Amino acid sequence: GEEFLSEMPSVGTHGWMCLLMILCPAASASQKTECIKLNPCKCIMEDGSGVINLAAMGDADGFLERGKPLTASGGESDPEILYSFSPCLPFSEPVEFAFECLNVAVCLVTRHQPQSGETVDFLNFGMHEDNEFSYDNISQTLTVIYPASHSSPLRTVVRFNCSSSYSVVVSRDAANPSLFQISVDSPCACPNGCKPQDVGPGTIISVVFSVTVTAYFLIGLCALNPVRTPNGIEIIPKEHIWCSLCYACVERKGRKRRKYLQHK
Repeated sequence: GEEFLSEMPSVGTHGWMCLLMILCPAASASQKTECIKLNPCKCIMEDGSGVINLAAMGDADGFLERGKPLTASGGESDPEILYSFSPCLPFSEPVEFAFECLNVAVCLVTRHQPQSGETVDFLNFGMHEDNEFSYDNISQTLTVIYPASHSSPLRTVVRFNCSSSYSVVVSRDAANPSLFQISVDSPCACPNGCKPQDVGPGTIISVVFSVTVTAYFLIGLCALNPVRTPNGIEIIPKEHIWCSLCYACVERKGRKRRKYLQHK
């Protein structure tokens, strides 16, 4: 009996260890929050905390980085590598006759400067199509993988970190040249942190008003003629302009009437 009781603590300890091993993964899984992909540019938080829209990080042309140096040239013969990244809008380089970087998300440009002259190579390092989203709620980081293509090992991994500051850090490991990594700290990486610039009703009204005012003054300059009179300078409509406008209207109605009679 004493031997049985002496073994009870060890059995209880093992039981607690097994119970913790079962409960800990369940607890960690319950804390994991996904950002469900809506399209190649946007995902919505599974817990309903908001939306992360990558369009808010780009400039007017959609670029987060454009033509930025990846490596500094150490000598005259060393190539210069530039990279461009657009989180949402596909772009092509060169614009005139793109072949490799055609409608891509990431493009690397290598400039060689041999004695015979400069040569430029373009390399597709990621596309928006079939990009993959994953979210780490502990670090508040959205990771997006941009594959170059289904058959290519080249890919770009971008980590969008929720932060009050803004910075961009790039890296490319020589041991793994097929991987290009970008780390972005931005408030726009937080759920509902930023909203992309959109053309609202106020902007549309302002544009229409500006166009109307401009057209009014242009028509006034063309159609009105200042004339000095005993009472001062008066603006008198130019007869030939108004007559031509009236003639154009009458002629247009006449053509419609003739077409109507012909069809009858």
